[in-house]
Amino acid sequence: MLYSLAKKCLFQLEPEVAHNLVLHIASLSPIIGKLIGAEINSSFGLTVGTSHWTFPVGLAAGLDKNAEALPFFAAQGFGAIECGTITLRGQDGNPLPRMFRYPNEKSLRNSMGFPNKGILDILPRIKEYNSLPPLGINIGKNKDSTAEESIEELGLMMELLHEYAAYFVINVSSPNTPGLRQLQERGYLTELFNELNKKRHGVDLYLKIAPDLTAEKVIDLTHLAQEKKLTGIIATNTTSMPERGIGGISGDLLKTKSREIRQIVLKEKNELELIAVGGISSPKDLFDLWRDGGKAAQIYTSYIYQGPQILNDFSKAIMTFTNDQKINLQDFFKLDLNERTYRLKNFNLT
Repeated sequence: MLYSLAKKCLFQLEPEVAHNLVLHIASLSPIIGKLIGAEINSSFGLTVGTSHWTFPVGLAAGLDKNAEALPFFAAQGFGAIECGTITLRGQDGNPLPRMFRYPNEKSLRNSMGFPNKGILDILPRIKEYNSLPPLGINIGKNKDSTAEESIEELGLMMELLHEYAAYFVINVSSPNTPGLRQLQERGYLTELFNELNKKRHGVDLYLKIAPDLTAEKVIDLTHLAQEKKLTGIIATNTTSMPERGIGGISGDLLKTKSREIRQIVLKEKNELELIAVGGISSPKDLFDLWRDGGKAAQIYTSYIYQGPQILNDFSKAIMTFTNDQKINLQDFFKLDLNERTYRLKNFNLT
C-alpha cells in the first residue's frame, strides 16, 4: 500500500529524477528498507558460485550504480546485491533524457551510458558495506577507452575491489556505450580473461551477455567462459528495439528473448553458474527458470513497477513450494535436473 502511494507520486516525475530521489532517500534512511522489506526464511538460502545467497532473487546492477544505498537494499530481503556498472574514471554518461517508462508493458528503456562517479569515489562506500547479502560489483570500460586500454583498466579495478566483492561482473553487453557490444568477441574476451584471472584472487567472475546475440554466439561465449574458468554467465542485459528509440529495453518486453538466451546457456553450461535477469517479474518466471535448469535470478524493472511487495510474492510462493515438497532450497538444488523438473511439474503454482 505504501509503495502504491509513493509510486503514483514518483511516476509523475521524469524517470531519472524519480530514480535519483529514491536513491537519495534510501541512502539517508536505510532503516526504511527494513520496515518495508520482505521477511526471508533461513531455509531459502542457496550457494551461487562460492557465495551464499540468502534468497534466490537478487538486485540487478543499474539501480544503485554508485553504491549509495547498499544497506537499504540489503535490508529489503534481496538474496544478493549488485552495484554498478562502475568505470575506472567517473563519467557523465549520455545526454538527457535517457530513461523512459512503458507502464502498459511494465518495461523501461534507458540509454544511460554508464554514468557513475568512478572507482575512487565509490570505493569507500563499498568498503563500508558489511551486511549479509553478498555484494556483486559490475565493472565496465570508460567510454573513451580503447579495447586495449580497457583490459588494463578492468584489471586495475579488480585489484582495488577484490577484497570487498563476493563476485565481479564484466559488462560488455550494454547497448548504450558505442562499440561496447563489439567486444563480445572471443579474441578480446580471451585476452581480457587471461588478464583478469591473474587479478581476481579467487573471487567469482561472471560475464554478462546481451539478449540480441545469435544462438551460435551464445554457445561460443558459454564455451569460452568454461575454458577460461569463469564462475558463470549473467543473462541477459537489455535488448535493442530501434523502433522504440535508442537504448536498451528491460522488463516484460524483454521476457521472452531473455529466457530463450538463458535456455541456450543452460543447455551448454556444464559447471557454469547462470544468474538470470531480464523479464523476471513473478514467481512463475522464477519457477520457469528452475524448470529450465537455473536457480538464481535478479530483478530491476519489476522492482520499479511492483516495489518491495514483489519480494514478498516470491517468498510466499517459495515457502508454499518448499513446504509442499518438504525440502529446503539448498537441498532441492542438489537434486539432479530430472528430479527437480519432476517436482516442479507436479507442483501447482496458483
